[in-house]
Amino acid sequence: MGGFNTPKTVSMRKGKSYHKKHQAIVKDFDNQKSKHLDKLASQMLKNDEKANKLKSKPIKGDFLKNF
Repeated sequence: MGGFNTPKTVSMRKGKSYHKKHQAIVKDFDNQKSKHLDKLASQMLKNDEKANKLKSKPIKGDFLKNF
């Protein structure tokens, strides 16, 4: 196979700029994840409060017999 001269593929991941960008994303991931989880938790608490408010109200009459 002496006639084939194929160039080696150059990795795009060489260089310092890739490493900097990767580190910035990795560092920010934890921050973004914690923000997302806080947002989900507060949303769940708000929904639970609404549900508890509705459950605490008494039902007048035979409303449930209609179903």
